[in-house]
Amino acid sequence: MELEAYTQYHETKLHEQPGFAYNTYLCTIPDDFSSVNLHWHAQMEIIYIKKGEGTVSVNLRSFPVHAGDIVPVLPGELHQIEQRNGQRMEYENIIFSLELLDSTCEDDWCRANVLQKLLQGTLSFPRPIVPGTPFHAQVSRCLDAADDACSHRNPGYNLLVKSQLFLFLYALFQNQTASSRESLPPNDHTEKLKNVIRFVREHYSENISIADAAAISGYSEAHFMRIFKQESGQTFIHFLTEYRLTAATYLLRETNESVS
Repeated sequence: MELEAYTQYHETKLHEQPGFAYNTYLCTIPDDFSSVNLHWHAQMEIIYIKKGEGTVSVNLRSFPVHAGDIVPVLPGELHQIEQRNGQRMEYENIIFSLELLDSTCEDDWCRANVLQKLLQGTLSFPRPIVPGTPFHAQVSRCLDAADDACSHRNPGYNLLVKSQLFLFLYALFQNQTASSRESLPPNDHTEKLKNVIRFVREHYSENISIADAAAISGYSEAHFMRIFKQESGQTFIHFLTEYRLTAATYLLRETNESVS
């Protein structure tokens, strides 16, 4: 498990197979960790709530989630997962690269009309996907079938997982909407905070000041501190400290590197 995955999921991995870019994590807040801090990555992520309730933020827009809710997170979207009202929440994280479903054909319809739109964030659909809707029935059926295939791992199960992912993308394509309210587009601060988080990832072992982070964001120090707290629910110093502590734990458990 690489550092970026460890900072988000710690030791909760449920499925992994080398050479097959589809991983699942079964997580519980607050048992496994108190929250998943603001982050982003190049893979597709699906947050599938199993029990309880919590809060999910996508592109700095927060909403409550409950058992059965499904939240697809597109590549590059800033997101976090938090406890809500002191409640316990069990959820499954499904992480996969869209390259798993890509084609080598230059004029491939799926690449142009679905995969590229997901990568660019231009394929919009309602989120969260809530139980009791045809959309939810389509999506949950695909994810449950993929989970079942992973649990049994019969020869060639990878083909079954990929087929369910194509059905999942078909459901997203069928239910796309032009409503910006439902599609959760980035707000004005999203890209600037992503740049700050990228900076932390690359330089967390060095001295990082509020002034450094503010300069990366393009805001004044006071404005940066206010925006970061407003959008993430924590101070930048707290975020940086938590990232460093998790990175140190990762280095001790997963590598032979020093944490000094």
